[in-house]
Order: sequence, then C-alpha cells, then structure tokens
Amino acid sequence: MQTDFSTAVGSLYLELVPRSGEENMAIDEQLLERAIVDDQIFFRFYRWREATLSLGHFQAKQGGPVAERFANLPVVTRLSGGGAILHDRELTYSLAIPAAHPLAKSPTSLYAIVHTAFIEALAEQGIEVSMRGEELAAQNGEFLCFLRGDRHDVLCNGQKVLGSAQRRRKGAVLQHGSLILEASPLAPEVQGLNELSGREVLVDRLVFGVMNRLGQLAASWENA
Repeated sequence: MQTDFSTAVGSLYLELVPRSGEENMAIDEQLLERAIVDDQIFFRFYRWREATLSLGHFQAKQGGPVAERFANLPVVTRLSGGGAILHDRELTYSLAIPAAHPLAKSPTSLYAIVHTAFIEALAEQGIEVSMRGEELAAQNGEFLCFLRGDRHDVLCNGQKVLGSAQRRRKGAVLQHGSLILEASPLAPEVQGLNELSGREVLVDRLVFGVMNRLGQLAASWENA
C-alpha cells in the first residue's frame, strides 16, 4: 500500500486525515519495510476514522472471544504484541528504527526514550505523568492492554495512559503505542489524560513537542 506523506518533516510524519484500521496497520508495516530497505528512522502520529479494536499479534493468533460490547467494531491485528486496544478517543504513534541504529540492538531502550519525550512534552502543558517502573505480571492476562501493567507504561494519577509494544523484522524494530486522551463510552474503565489530569491536552502542542524531541534523535544519527 502506498501513501502520500505530504506533511513529512525529514523522516517524521503527521497524519492529518483519520484512516481506517486496515490502512493504519498497512502504513505501519510499510514504514517498517522502508526502515529495512532505506536504512532510515520513521516516526508517525495518526488518528482513526472510527472506533476500532486492534488485537496484539499473538493475542489474535490465540483466538478467543471478543467482548460483546466490542462485537460491532472493526477489528484489526497489530504487528506488535500485547493486549487489545480500543482506538477511539486517543492518539497513536509508530516508530520504525533500522537494524543499523544502535537502539535496534537494545530495543527496550526505545520505550524509555519515546515515553520520556511524551512525559516532557506533557509537562510543558502542566500535566504530570511518569513511568510505572515495575511489572504487574498478575494483570498481564487482561484482554485490554490498558488494564495490563508494564514497567514502561506512562501513568497519570496511578492509571495507565500511554502504552507501547514492538515487532522486530530483519533486525529493524517497529514500535507503536497509544495515548488515551478521553475515556471511550465503550471502555469507561480506561480513563484518559483529560479526566485524570483535570486539564484538556492541547494535542497539536503535544505532537510537535514529541516530534521535536524525537526529530533531534533522528537527525543526530542520520548526520553521524
């Protein structure tokens, strides 16, 4: 699938038009392939045309029932692992790192780098969030990703608002994740930043704050 990244800034992309779940997953896979072939870093922010459920790669392989409340939603499978994500009132990103990049040798470092960029960009808006710092293994059987607990999760007032997962291919790494802005009526137990912080996130400001920080990372490597 080809797409016109008309809002490209170097290897960073901001999708202005919400897309279907199938389109979004296809573009993420395309960026991973481009990282492999072109030996470049690609970072993308995007939205969803309609409420969509994405299943983690291994979760989808295992099968099992989808809760009745999600039965009428479009369902897609992510390249990465983890639990199901309801893409509704949230912001999604993806990051593709080529095999030659040092971080591809230690991909878990990507979680901390990307999540720190979000933490710092949110702090500029007076919104305090932090990484969990510990595993909650007992919760890893939950169907929804945002009810699970990884040490790199970003929390606001003790609740997970940002989570990410990865997929490796030919040494390159695709990482994508979601930031919950508001609770969806379909999953009210997963609250968003607006409710938890008592402030409305300025999405444009957040996006460019994160892109600026990660753009510096990309530029420093590509110019090395």
